[in-house]
Amino acid sequence: MPTPFSSCLSIGCCITPHGFGHAARACAVLDALADRIPVHYKIVSTAPAWFFAESLTASYDVHPLQTDVGLVQQDALHEDLAQTVEHLHAFYPLRVKLRDQLATLFADCQLVLCDIAPVGIAAAAQARKQYGSQVRSVLVENFTWNWIYQPYQDSYPEFTEIIHDLEQLYSQADYHIQAEPVCAPHHADLVVRPIARACQQTRPKVRTLLGLSEQEKVILVTMGGIAGTELPVRQLKACKDFCFILAGQTGQRGKGVANQDNILFLPADSTIRHPDLIAACDAVIGKIGYSTLAEVYQAGIPFAYIGREWFRESQPLADFIAQEMPSLPLTEEAFQQQNLSDILTKLCQLPRHDQSHENGAAMVADFLEKLLLEKMAK
Repeated sequence: MPTPFSSCLSIGCCITPHGFGHAARACAVLDALADRIPVHYKIVSTAPAWFFAESLTASYDVHPLQTDVGLVQQDALHEDLAQTVEHLHAFYPLRVKLRDQLATLFADCQLVLCDIAPVGIAAAAQARKQYGSQVRSVLVENFTWNWIYQPYQDSYPEFTEIIHDLEQLYSQADYHIQAEPVCAPHHADLVVRPIARACQQTRPKVRTLLGLSEQEKVILVTMGGIAGTELPVRQLKACKDFCFILAGQTGQRGKGVANQDNILFLPADSTIRHPDLIAACDAVIGKIGYSTLAEVYQAGIPFAYIGREWFRESQPLADFIAQEMPSLPLTEEAFQQQNLSDILTKLCQLPRHDQSHENGAAMVADFLEKLLLEKMAK
């Protein structure tokens, strides 16, 4: 007997290019939904093509159009607000040409998933108006940009108009999903646990690929895929009892693993997926970011986390880590300058936490599948 989804459905997806965390979260949801129904995705994002090739097993094509601005980064831990304002004023109010181009692209879609790029919301509404499409928009977020920008208004009043525009755009979403840790809780159609990409390789397999034994204490150091952050290589080399994997440090595809004493340098676009890499380690040191948090949470391993004082999302994420995960806070200064041996020993002695919780990606996929079934029944 054919299933209700015997034909392949078309679903759009607009993803902010700010870091890799939003693309990782979106890919987790897209693959979870593809496990349930036959679907092809139209992904619109300037996140690198290799990231989607690494993260998705579902059928998709990528349209490399700018969907959002977010924040312009000096490096992984510091933002450039003046440049951010300049880029925002070049992008908002939304260009009608871009909105209409995406409306045409999404006209035959059932849904447009938006993380957290609001242009997809506007495009879905325009597709209904212009083409009589039945497409609906789904906003997935743990924060929205208007909330992030609010504290910057005193120093940069130019943010005020942008915040107003974004509030109007986000309010037009047909469905609203919030993913824990939620920064600004309010009414939503669904609230889910942290959304993480599923692991595909076992810990022993990944360690074998990296030339590491099961006995070695291995710590992943990650700054969320944003280049330009100086890491304390000399201090790490001095910690001889540990092996470190520095993720995203060469930026050159095909370079593979480069060894220096007790450090493995791994390109951001290596063939080993980030959630598999995390699960193969004994602990993680890194910048607080959504996908890193979610994937460390999924793995159940200890996390030494570096906050960002001026980034509004940082504190809610830090609160979740402290309450829900085996963890230690780590300042940027301590990471760069302090003898890390005692901190790392303490970190690796923390017990792993229970991994029986449900992945938020599955919860979102169940919700979307139900929406699609209800649409077909009408």
